[in-house]
Amino acid sequence: MTKLIKAENTEFIYWDNFDYQISDNILVSNDAKKYVSPDELLKVCRPVFTEYYKKGVFILDYLFWIDYTDITNIDLKVENNTFQDIDFERSVKTYFLNNLTCFSCGKVYKGALSVDPVLIYPNNFGLRDKKLKMISEENKTIKCHQCGNGFTSKVLYIF
Repeated sequence: MTKLIKAENTEFIYWDNFDYQISDNILVSNDAKKYVSPDELLKVCRPVFTEYYKKGVFILDYLFWIDYTDITNIDLKVENNTFQDIDFERSVKTYFLNNLTCFSCGKVYKGALSVDPVLIYPNNFGLRDKKLKMISEENKTIKCHQCGNGFTSKVLYIF
């Protein structure tokens, strides 16, 4: 299922699968499914496409719920048009980092979901600050599993 939805006063195309194809009109830092299996990705995030400032161009992000919500319930609500803003309050748009490296100990992870420093939530620009504050106040960033030091980006999940 793919569906254009509006949640938390921002619009995006929600996917309940990883069957999308990257094309010239998709802006993406790294395509997560090149590095992690779709089955593994589906356990923790959903791909969302947000229209960029240039018409017909979309940004691919990965919506991640910081409280490990059962995302299949969100999928059903989206499919049945019964979702509410509260279903997305604990979600954050992330991008995929491949070969995440800890600069302290050198440990390399196959991938991670990290918060983009320029989060874009069209028509609700205050939502970016709200999400960043939530992550910071609740200490939701992940540290290196090997040495316990932080990463240079706000990592929310490590594969």
